[in-house]
Amino acid sequence: MEDSNDGLLLNFSISDRPLNTPTNFRGGRWKDRLNAKYGARYRQKKIASRLNAATSGNPNTNEQGSDLRKGHIDANDTPRLAKRQRVEDPPQQAITRHPTTFSRSAEKTENPRQIISSLFSFNPASNTVTDQEQNDATPTEPSNAPLVDGISTFTSLGLSPTLSAHLRLKLELKAPTAIQKAVIPELVKDDSDAFIQAETGSGKTLAYLLPIIQRISAGKTGSASNLYGDGRVRRGSGLFAIILAPTRELCRQISTVLESLLRCVHWIVAGTVIGGEKKKSEKARLRKGLNILVATPGRLMDHLENTEALDVSNVRWLVLDEGDRLMELGFEAAILGIVERLEKRSQLTKAPAPPAGSLPNRKVTVLCSATMKMDVQRLGEISLKEAVHLKVSPSDDDEVGARFDDDFSAPAQLKQSYAIVPAKLRLVALVAVLKRAFIRRGSVMKAIIFISCADSVDFHFQIFCRHAIDAENNAVSSAREDRAGEEKRLPVSKEEPTDDKHIGMSTIAPATAFSTPDNRVMLHRLHGSLPQSARTSTLAAFARSKDPAVLVCTDVASRGLDLPNVDFVIEYDPPFSKDDHLHRVGRTARAGRSGRALIYLLPGDEEGYIEILKESYRDGGRGLRRSNTDELLKKGFGSPGIGSGKDWEEKATEWQLEVERWTLEDPKHLEMARRAYQSHVRAYATHVAAERNIFDIKNLHLGHLAKAFALRDKPGSIKISGARGGKETTKAGRQDNDTMGKSQSASKGNKRQRGNPDVPTTDPAGAAKMKAKIREHMASVSEFNIG
Repeated sequence: MEDSNDGLLLNFSISDRPLNTPTNFRGGRWKDRLNAKYGARYRQKKIASRLNAATSGNPNTNEQGSDLRKGHIDANDTPRLAKRQRVEDPPQQAITRHPTTFSRSAEKTENPRQIISSLFSFNPASNTVTDQEQNDATPTEPSNAPLVDGISTFTSLGLSPTLSAHLRLKLELKAPTAIQKAVIPELVKDDSDAFIQAETGSGKTLAYLLPIIQRISAGKTGSASNLYGDGRVRRGSGLFAIILAPTRELCRQISTVLESLLRCVHWIVAGTVIGGEKKKSEKARLRKGLNILVATPGRLMDHLENTEALDVSNVRWLVLDEGDRLMELGFEAAILGIVERLEKRSQLTKAPAPPAGSLPNRKVTVLCSATMKMDVQRLGEISLKEAVHLKVSPSDDDEVGARFDDDFSAPAQLKQSYAIVPAKLRLVALVAVLKRAFIRRGSVMKAIIFISCADSVDFHFQIFCRHAIDAENNAVSSAREDRAGEEKRLPVSKEEPTDDKHIGMSTIAPATAFSTPDNRVMLHRLHGSLPQSARTSTLAAFARSKDPAVLVCTDVASRGLDLPNVDFVIEYDPPFSKDDHLHRVGRTARAGRSGRALIYLLPGDEEGYIEILKESYRDGGRGLRRSNTDELLKKGFGSPGIGSGKDWEEKATEWQLEVERWTLEDPKHLEMARRAYQSHVRAYATHVAAERNIFDIKNLHLGHLAKAFALRDKPGSIKISGARGGKETTKAGRQDNDTMGKSQSASKGNKRQRGNPDVPTTDPAGAAKMKAKIREHMASVSEFNIG
């Protein structure tokens, strides 16, 4: 162009690229403005270099090749910083397995908002080679079934005809199990302390309850003060037996079994004192009188200190059920205090041995544990004196203290398998397994999913029931709007309740994620952070359910609970120790019934856990099977009648994207997913030291793991000691940490309740009482409970 004033000719050459205008950064601190300026400059350089590489058409350019491998360049060679590609394929078209094989012609369609998830790309491969001969194991006979020798009956073990007939006719127990055959005669005839060791589901509860009921019902104490005119023990005769259990759920189960046994001897009264209940009502029951008391250690210690109506001077039995768990939860001090108080307040005198079957003249302590560890040995030293070791087919010289290194094995009829699942596929693989399990009504009636922490339980419950919960919330919101419209015309009621706290707070809901039109599955959630009333009602509903049901829970339900008709146990998160694994899988294959279990492991170091799984088998692990991840997904998401097609990849990806959109569309959902992710990573760091090399948090791919929590980017500021990560976060990271303050406080509370003596206090008596309350509150929490 020519200037009209001086005739200067200017020639500008403008390329087709967009002009980059400089950005002015204002406000905030000087350091923040400088960081933003450098960041913008760096991004502009990266964009320019990518454009140069893309337009040059050189396939050997390193930067272009790396970007294509990472999926950072879209179909039109436009630079993108995200890890996913925007393509224009409609949802029904096939999804290419690897992003590097996308063609431009395939991407030019009409839907520019479709996002292809990288669910099946860049997943690590498994290093475990399956041994086919090892997987072909012959069926084994049940190891915890009732005896069928035709000789062993409850009457032959020393029980009265009335009690034996009640077991046979009312409870449908026709024959004892092997451990009951070993324990019942010993506890009926002898007054020695005993250590009972048996695998899960073998009937340990009946093994110690039946002798106690038999001897109390006989009532031959020789003391008229404890008897009425008819010679029977009554409610006011005193407290004869105390049964301690580590969790509230186990206490309630023992109480339920006890009540069913006492229907034939209705004059014997039993009761419970556990945390979470009103102490006033418990004191009223103690004041009226109980013969058998089931309690948690913390609450019993509280009553021994503060309830005058609790008279333990006549106690003849002290039963410590799940002894290893009592020690793990830090109840050693409470149990020591209970034992000392029972000895101090006892009025039993040294007298000649009473007749067989009558009440003993001394306090008999019974310790029950499926495992024999050093902490159990320490508990035995605290409570047992010259005890006999009772187990299936014991040797003549086997006594408590002789050996504490016996291995505990899973039931022989349990069919256990493992799946090596990459982190990104964990969520869809879990849904696929549940879809397959409940695809046909009656194939699986009940299943239990074990998850490491409470926040993760809540997240998966919401994910699997999201359609039903959203519909319920919409209905509640509509009703509230209608009520608000009515309030404009009517006077406001001050006593009208609000429904805010009920929205999304249910513990039972339809599992819409894996239910079918012909098979409706109900999902239950259970963890230690729920109120006691909710935990009790949820567990009771799951146990009574006659329809297909799933319980998603933490380890709070892994010990001692006898839940009927549980066919399938899924360990979605690996257990924190080998013993926890054995107790988890022990919720199925009980009392001779069949059952199966599946554990999820990540490729890499976690595959070393397979050797630990083999140790829990009597046959050396020949019955341990491997489930192929692709086969699980194909069976869960694949269409019937389709052979080698990849339709299951499309459906799995669509389901994953739907869950991710559901998470992102609501800030509450996003926060819930973030908390579940962070709690899971924190819990991952708490595996026992002996297995820390297998579950090493440094080898955990946090970005891939975020996919399993419906997140497209991993949350920052997890703050795990030893975790692999980048620089410490500054202001934004500190704000994120502030949201987790309560979680860290809860974690510190867990450390204190496990017996840490360095609890700051000025009042020793008050500190001891506070410790007891914390232990009681956390007694049922066997998970790494965050939030």
